[in-house]
Amino acid sequence: MNRLYKQKGVTTVEFALGAIVLIFATFAIFESSYQIYVVNMTEYSLRETIRNTKIYEGKGINQQYEAKFKTLIEDDKNLWHFLIDSSRFSIDGKYFKTYDDFIANRGHSSQGLNFNYDLAEITVTYHYSPMLKFWGTSDSTISRTMVLNLEHEGWKDDAP
Repeated sequence: MNRLYKQKGVTTVEFALGAIVLIFATFAIFESSYQIYVVNMTEYSLRETIRNTKIYEGKGINQQYEAKFKTLIEDDKNLWHFLIDSSRFSIDGKYFKTYDDFIANRGHSSQGLNFNYDLAEITVTYHYSPMLKFWGTSDSTISRTMVLNLEHEGWKDDAP
């Protein structure tokens, strides 16, 4: 009887310790899943913006990237609208007249762009903040970049 009395409460203590570990593991799974989701949405927004804008040609195309991007991330009909804060997104473009300029990293920003260019480097950034602030977690920046070769029909050098 004395031995049975010493065992009382052991199950409760084991459950309490196990439940704490289970709760933290569940939160860690939710947090990592959300971060993976944000990374995928950043890649998706970059890919779709470029796909939807690539049909434009000529001056002012950098505004088209920004307009298509803004339309995509602020659309209320999309699933991610309530999961991701669209104000944390940003898009930036760097434009190159020639391939040699690209290699030498002599690009121009979208501000005051007044020439046709051959290559564009478009970057989408999301300022990620964890859902749950735990020890060791902090805000971070998720960034994806794509380089475009702008192929236009009707080059000036084409002879009929």
